[in-house]
Amino acid sequence: MAASTPVLSPAPDTVTDATPGRIAEESAAPLEAPRSVETAAASPRPTVSIVPGYRPGILARTLQMHLDYYYPTERWGREFEAVLSTTLGDLLARLDKPVNQVWSAVMATPGLDPEASPAERIVGVVYVDGECSGKEGVARLRCFIVDGQARGLGIGKELLSAAMEFVRLSGFRECQLTTMRKLTAARRLYEREGFKEAGETWFEGFGKGVMELKYVWHPSDEV
Repeated sequence: MAASTPVLSPAPDTVTDATPGRIAEESAAPLEAPRSVETAAASPRPTVSIVPGYRPGILARTLQMHLDYYYPTERWGREFEAVLSTTLGDLLARLDKPVNQVWSAVMATPGLDPEASPAERIVGVVYVDGECSGKEGVARLRCFIVDGQARGLGIGKELLSAAMEFVRLSGFRECQLTTMRKLTAARRLYEREGFKEAGETWFEGFGKGVMELKYVWHPSDEV
């Protein structure tokens, strides 16, 4: 499967699994070799691969992409960053458990020197937490986001596809996520993967409240 760009990296065209609260509260065995796709950039052309598992700097890039979106749009700053870094740090420490996983969309840009290694940058992420609900067989999709400069390449679709393949193959009986109604691009991707709306609640946020939209996936819905 090829990889491309943003979905939940908030912004109309972004991807992000969560509303601040969920994001903040809210490798094992690799599934397969990295998936590659060429972007439509000028030469030398960068490529984007969907790569499972921990990568150095993944927490920092996840935080940066979320702050790049949420601070300008919702004014979530210091408290949001502190909570998100703590909860995601906890998940990273649990990646040795087979029910937890993370995928990165890694953009590799070749340099002018053909002998040099391409410069790599994480431009999207998605996490699956198989323990945070406290219920066996229930997973949570977390912090799904694509960098604003990498949107429109299909990266969000590829990230979500990889995460949901893991959810299905791992035998989870339910997968949950939270988002915001205005993130229409992300919601379309969720719905294509079989997620269904499961209600809205008010979330006070980190200074500015928002309506939090819950989605739930069950394997029985795909039969």
